[in-house]
Amino acid sequence: MTLTTVLAVIGGIVIIIGAAARVPKAVAELIQACIPVVHALNELRGAIKRSTQKVSREEAKNTRELERRAPDEARVNGVHSPTARQ
Repeated sequence: MTLTTVLAVIGGIVIIIGAAARVPKAVAELIQACIPVVHALNELRGAIKRSTQKVSREEAKNTRELERRAPDEARVNGVHSPTARQ
């Protein structure tokens, strides 16, 4: 090995070690940056769940209303309940 090769290898090792020393900090910053995203996704999930429950209640109310009507009218409106099938 020539002196130039040895110096190049030593320089490469120094650069790699320096970069490797910064990796844990970068990973920690990445995780900290993801925390607000996780909170936002949690809120979104809760909002979707609340919205779905509200729609379900409204659908149940509408279904009961349609079941009270004549079976033919209920079939026309797309409800296929036991009452509508009779």
